[in-house]
Amino acid sequence: MKRFLPSGIMIFAGVLGIAAATAQAEQDVTKNSKKFDLRETILRRFLKDHHCPDESYAGIFVKEADSHGLDWRLLPSLSIVESGGGRHARGNNLFGWANGKRTFDSISEAIHHVAEVLAHGRAYRGKDLEAKLTTYNHRTDYKQMVMSIMHQISATPDLDEVAAEAAE
Repeated sequence: MKRFLPSGIMIFAGVLGIAAATAQAEQDVTKNSKKFDLRETILRRFLKDHHCPDESYAGIFVKEADSHGLDWRLLPSLSIVESGGGRHARGNNLFGWANGKRTFDSISEAIHHVAEVLAHGRAYRGKDLEAKLTTYNHRTDYKQMVMSIMHQISATPDLDEVAAEAAE
C-alpha cells in the first residue's frame, strides 16, 4: 500500500526547493557580476578622468577581454596609447590597427577584432603579454608605455583578490 502526502505539502515542498535554487542562482550571478561590474566601473572612471571618448565602451572592453582570455586592462590601454582613448581615432580604429589604415564599421567591431587577433592570430597565439606587445609594436618603449597605463587603470589585474580582501 502506497502512502501519499497531501498535495498541499508536496506543492509546498516543491515551491521551497524552487525558491532555494533560485536564491542560490541569484547569489551566484550577483557574486560573479560584482567582479565584472567592479572592473567596468574602475575602467569607466579611468577613461572618464582621462577624457577618453571610448569611456562608454568600458563594458565591451571587459567582455571582449574575458571572451578572448586577455587581461581586461590591455585593450583600453592600447586604445589610449594609439588614439588617446578614441580622441584621434579615424574610421573607428582606436588601436592604430594596420598602421591606422584599417577602418571598422563600429568601435565595438574594432574592439572585437583586435581582441580576437591578439588572442588567436598567428602572430600572437601562444605569446605572453610582453611578447604580444612587442609583436604589436616593435618600438623599444612601446611595451612599457602600454603596461604603465594598464597599471594606472588597476595595479591588481585579478580583482577577485581585491573583492576577497574587501569582504574580510
